[in-house]
Amino acid sequence: MFLDIFIIARVFNILYTWLEHNIIDNILNFSKVFGNILILISVVIFLLILAYITIKHLKKLPKFYSIVITDIDGNNIILEGLRTKFTTYDAAKSYSEFYRDIYKKQYKFFVVGSNKRYNMGFLDVVTLPQKAFKAKRYNS
Repeated sequence: MFLDIFIIARVFNILYTWLEHNIIDNILNFSKVFGNILILISVVIFLLILAYITIKHLKKLPKFYSIVITDIDGNNIILEGLRTKFTTYDAAKSYSEFYRDIYKKQYKFFVVGSNKRYNMGFLDVVTLPQKAFKAKRYNS
């Protein structure tokens, strides 16, 4: 009886070690590799989504920039002889700062982005001489 239990325990031990070396180790190695593959696929999907969102955002950025000039009273005006249309933000910002240094507190210069090349609907298109002329004409 004791010999039968010993034989059964020995067979169970041999069967267990065989299963552990041949099946369980392979399953554990596969699960480690499968987990690494899932992580790699998740990282690739995340990077693709990030690239898509970045490209979508870049398409929404303005393609053209203009400088909006306001006088002391807050009226939008156009000063003749000043460049106000640009294709890059850096150039528009640089010119805006240059004009701000020239005109000091007389005018304010703002950089506005637009997807239309010649979008002038948001400006009150009046130059200084015309404004002075209209004021003289209506007052007399």
